[in-house]
Amino acid sequence: MLKSILERTKTHLMMNIDTTHSGTVDFDLERPSSGPQYMLVNSGGPYRAYYLAWREDSGLFIDLPAAPTGTDPIVFLTANLTGCCVGIQNYGGFIRVRHYNLATEDDHKPVFSRDDLARYGTNISWLLPADKYNAATLNNATSYTHFGPWTDAVIWGEYVARYWPFTSKWHFYYQDGNASTVVRELNYQ
Repeated sequence: MLKSILERTKTHLMMNIDTTHSGTVDFDLERPSSGPQYMLVNSGGPYRAYYLAWREDSGLFIDLPAAPTGTDPIVFLTANLTGCCVGIQNYGGFIRVRHYNLATEDDHKPVFSRDDLARYGTNISWLLPADKYNAATLNNATSYTHFGPWTDAVIWGEYVARYWPFTSKWHFYYQDGNASTVVRELNYQ
């Protein structure tokens, strides 16, 4: 849904959801006339999503059903990324998404170390800020650029149902900061 809209309109997703609670949220999309390269995600509206909030100097997670049913949302959203770490882990019956907003030391080195990343196991994929981590040296890690004068980086998920058995799954996409309109997929399985 969001991926195809962003690629078709060549826009950058910007979260504008005013909640500090994780759970489900209703949202709407708006393409402001003053910033035609953006697609705002606003609170309220006809769409429903799982939402993972963030908290300063801490980490939160939300569990998504491996296969949403009935009226379960098929979209996942979290706050804009301004240097946060996001981890996605498949537990079989559910997908756990983690959002860590962690402080850095005075020398701007992350408090979240390689050992911290590794303690979650080898079946977790990380999206890490490029200015804080060398993702090439970590297993299952991808870097993103979060800084820029225009917008923050963003990650979201969409459940894609397919006809063939065992091919339906959650897909997680991200866009780098600075109003990048390129949509990339984070491989977590």
